[in-house]
Amino acid sequence: MDSEQSPALAASARCGLIADHARRDPDALALLAPGRPALTFGALLREVERIGLSLAAAGLGRGNRVAVALPNGPELAMAVLAVSDCTTCVPVNPALDEAACALLLKTCRVDALLIPDRSDSTAEQIARALGLLTFRVVSRDDEPAGTMQLVTDARLNPRLPEPVQPDDLALLMHTSGTTSRPKSVPISHRKLSASIVNQVDAMQLTSVDRCLCVTALFTNSGIRRSLLGPLVVGGSTVCTPGFQARAFVDWLEEFAPTYYAAGPAVHLELIAEFARRSRPVRHTLRFVWSGFTPLSADVEERLERALGVPIIQAYGMCEAGQVASNRLPPGRRRRESVGLPIAIEVAIRDGARQPVPPRGVGDIWVRGPSVITAYENDSEANEQAFHDGWFKTGDLGHLDEEGYLFLTGRVKEQINRGGVKVSPSEVDAALMRHPEVVDAATFAVAHATLGEDVAAAVVVREGAAVTAQQLRDFAFGELATFKVPSRIVLVPVLPKSAQGKMRRRELAEALARYLRPEPVATSGAHEELTARYFADVLGVAPIGAQDNFFDLGGDSLRGAQLVTRVNAALGLDLDPGTLFWRPTVAEFALELERAVSGKGGAVVPPVMRRPRDGRVVKKEPSR
Repeated sequence: MDSEQSPALAASARCGLIADHARRDPDALALLAPGRPALTFGALLREVERIGLSLAAAGLGRGNRVAVALPNGPELAMAVLAVSDCTTCVPVNPALDEAACALLLKTCRVDALLIPDRSDSTAEQIARALGLLTFRVVSRDDEPAGTMQLVTDARLNPRLPEPVQPDDLALLMHTSGTTSRPKSVPISHRKLSASIVNQVDAMQLTSVDRCLCVTALFTNSGIRRSLLGPLVVGGSTVCTPGFQARAFVDWLEEFAPTYYAAGPAVHLELIAEFARRSRPVRHTLRFVWSGFTPLSADVEERLERALGVPIIQAYGMCEAGQVASNRLPPGRRRRESVGLPIAIEVAIRDGARQPVPPRGVGDIWVRGPSVITAYENDSEANEQAFHDGWFKTGDLGHLDEEGYLFLTGRVKEQINRGGVKVSPSEVDAALMRHPEVVDAATFAVAHATLGEDVAAAVVVREGAAVTAQQLRDFAFGELATFKVPSRIVLVPVLPKSAQGKMRRRELAEALARYLRPEPVATSGAHEELTARYFADVLGVAPIGAQDNFFDLGGDSLRGAQLVTRVNAALGLDLDPGTLFWRPTVAEFALELERAVSGKGGAVVPPVMRRPRDGRVVKKEPSR
């Protein structure tokens, strides 16, 4: 087939994109999937053309917008490639609830929708209510991965195919909405090509590379890093139904990929899965790409030990594509850094948009050929995010003297604890340094006098005996006192987005049952006495043994008042910080009992500190 018949792909051939590879080596493998024959580059290009003609037969082409709401797999990969080749592709998470899906389809001004065959999805119901043209995607397991038919009951109104242009929109993405209402991100063919070139350079991809794609292909990372990245250099992609730890190991052996791209949550599950295996995992990986959220040095080291390949931390987003990346060996890498900027300018600025010196934390701004110039139909967001050709990412970070970029958190995720700003990602990192912790998320909870207080949810290793109190003790040895969460809850899993990002603003609601424990009556004289002091100082009742002073509206000032009154009444010398270290009735009562009985009244709790050799040792409490 003549590659000129595939306009968008051919237009990008100057960047070494897909059409050139189909022409030079049509039998090379392009798409693979579990349980399906592989699809070659020649067949891929024929599918792209055929699907484009099917859309044109329905009157869809350049200038239209076609949403794709398919589950992860080769059909979704082909749909993204084919739709973006002839019109604008709007990837949609098929798991969106009705309200979110309706808002997205309306906001993006979608003309048509692709859905799975034999589906009664939320997206389909909304599309029909909005009068959108709907196509069912029909495929067979005995046909090559990505081979499919578009079927519709709608009356067709054919149009002639019209070649797309470099500045036409290839993709209309939407931000994940981890901090606010999602925004529409228009990505032209020109900017998409520029970002892919940057990515290929950072990952040093060649035609021998194969990605094991476990990232959702309706996301920015899935499309750019796992799908387009290998295809544009003549490599291949394994389109899986999504991440499954046990199946992942089988896929490593079956498909012989050279890399996978994922976030810390996936890495942690894999480390646990590798440890459960009775024999070493056989693989052909040459590196692992890590993004979405910062990767702790501990997890990075454990994954490198398990796989024996370098872990490459990087940083990117819908609005800019690849921004920074660490280098593959023999290039230099910095632990806990997302690396050096790649063909893009990065600046750190303060609130007045003035430059911040090296190692000074500020807003991360970026500028370059792959960066969009505006959100779609969002003047308020555009005024805040775009200035003189620069884009304000919404992330906080710093550059060191050599230009390596370090992320410290999201601007809107910062917790304002009584006027003092706390970075959740810094607290996450501190908690993750505990050897029994596998995941952590710090978030804000409403507070009567502080406005916001700090809480954290933690996932510990299976079988670990560590308690929330012990984790707080550890945090006191890692963080400034005001950054230590007033409340730590142990949970089996953390709620995250499809990309593995933490939805911090939703955590307080999602974890409400953990934050509000079942009432436990006080027992013993010291608990009853402590409960009376809590009630008197805070003006609330009744109070149970597990109630937390700060959850009930207490703050450092009233905490100091309470300790002062206890000392005066009982002739003790408890440190004013005791209540902060032991904030529940039961915990404070135990300290009170120890002090009264003269058995050690710990005014400073045991603190777990981590020396440079990685051991965890216990610092005895001061007396």
